[in-house]
Amino acid sequence: MYKNRLKATGAKYSDSTSAYTFGVKMKFLSESTFWYYLGHYLWSEVNNDIEKLISPMNMRARELDLPIEWKNASSIPWAVSCKVYILSKKYAHDEDQKVFNAFRSGMSASIAPRGFFDHALERIIGNVSQPAFPGRSAYDSVADTFAVASINYSISDTQAEYIHTQVLELIVTDDIIHKAALLAVTPNKELWSRCISEYLNRRPNLLKRLFSNADSWLFK
Repeated sequence: MYKNRLKATGAKYSDSTSAYTFGVKMKFLSESTFWYYLGHYLWSEVNNDIEKLISPMNMRARELDLPIEWKNASSIPWAVSCKVYILSKKYAHDEDQKVFNAFRSGMSASIAPRGFFDHALERIIGNVSQPAFPGRSAYDSVADTFAVASINYSISDTQAEYIHTQVLELIVTDDIIHKAALLAVTPNKELWSRCISEYLNRRPNLLKRLFSNADSWLFK
């Protein structure tokens, strides 16, 4: 799904998994309501787990005497965005513009505030294309994005601006923070297939999908 968009940057995708599950082409990937449902599904999972995921990162920041912290409010939307990027890379990376548009539209509708996911996606793709340092894998770069983008400073903006570059370097090079960030962006192994199964069970006929409020059949 991202091949053409990243061609100019030299980014490569070697994952051989295509958009097939149980031997059946997943045509519903072109439905924005599927990605909308997946976004809500991921949000629920992250909301339940975020405290334990960012706790070691905050502990490490205190050990390093860094004036930063990761809070639930900023960490949840970034974790969801990173997780869905990883899922889409694995299961929908060969898909066309229609799927990409559905992906972007559905996820944008599932994550507040308006426009956040577009910003997050562009930042993730940018960091994957231009990693923090040579040899950084795409997965590492997604974790770096989460760790850096979701920090909150406990000092004034002026003070934060002065030390920001050094803080970013510490975040992406510290092993403890990076391992915790990797866990934070890693989707549950069964989540994709479970979400598909539930979506297909709820998915009505075409007319209802086109002319009804999706919330009325996705979350009843």
